[in-house]
Amino acid sequence: MPKLKPFPALFACLVIGLLLLNTSQFLTSMNHLRQMEEKGTPDRRLRVVLMLEGPTYDQGWNSSALESLTELQKKYGFSLEVASNLDPARITSAAEQYASSGCDLIFGHGVIFSDPFTKVAPFYPETRFVSFNGDAPHSNQTAIGYDMWPAGYLVGKLAAQMTRTRKVGYIVADKPTEFDQLDGFKKAVKDTSARTNVVVGKVRDFNDIAGATKAAKDMISKGVDVVYTTGDSLNLAVITEAQRANIYAIGYIADQRYIAPNHVIASMIQDVQQCYRTIMSQFTAGKLPSGKVTYGLKEGVNRLSSFGPMVPKEIREEIKRELEQLIERR
Repeated sequence: MPKLKPFPALFACLVIGLLLLNTSQFLTSMNHLRQMEEKGTPDRRLRVVLMLEGPTYDQGWNSSALESLTELQKKYGFSLEVASNLDPARITSAAEQYASSGCDLIFGHGVIFSDPFTKVAPFYPETRFVSFNGDAPHSNQTAIGYDMWPAGYLVGKLAAQMTRTRKVGYIVADKPTEFDQLDGFKKAVKDTSARTNVVVGKVRDFNDIAGATKAAKDMISKGVDVVYTTGDSLNLAVITEAQRANIYAIGYIADQRYIAPNHVIASMIQDVQQCYRTIMSQFTAGKLPSGKVTYGLKEGVNRLSSFGPMVPKEIREEIKRELEQLIERR
């Protein structure tokens, strides 16, 4: 049998080695692709942005959004960028900047973000834009809405039963999205006591602290002894005025009884965290719906907090019965 020459033998070993290496790399690549298909998404960290019109420390609407996403980071491991106190004129450019940098999910925590997102969304189809209230005409947009008439009715019922002067106050941001809750409040007061008057104070926007403070003082001077406000950072100022005047207030967004325990009779909670849980769960599963999505009392997103000790037992029981009836009707 002829002996192999050294060079051909070495060459044959090299060829065999390369074939084995290529086969190994091919099998590794196929396994990686199979894992990617099973996961449904590439193995990379999601980039999430939270855009806020007001501050992150308002103990209400804005802070609840940040707290929600900070908590959800522990479960989903996404990176989070926060832009607060945004000038309305800068929202469109800020949204475009975040989308162009490859952000996956951009939250605009309020109705003011709806129109800017509508302008930007068509140019960045890989980014999902979520706002609260407003419209969402594009497939990569979602607008979360709240069914607020029943919430307003429930709070109006409570206010009408707790007033002694037969004058209750409502401070509202002068925005179309806010009037459903005001209408529900007025209807409940009328249904409960035809002799009770609703004094309405309107403010420029959800962060108009000076306007809300003035409105609270004005209505208190007119004899209002229960006041409700549906703002963001201005809620704290209105509750403070109620405390100073020794009247009752009703909190909003978060359970705000801790601010003035002897004066806040209850709070209409918008469970923002539950909204964000649902959105993140649906988004990561690829099932977040486009267009408008509505939540309310029935879904537990709007709910009344526990009552302060000043609310009599019979009133608590009547409010609970009213809640059950409102849920059945929706």
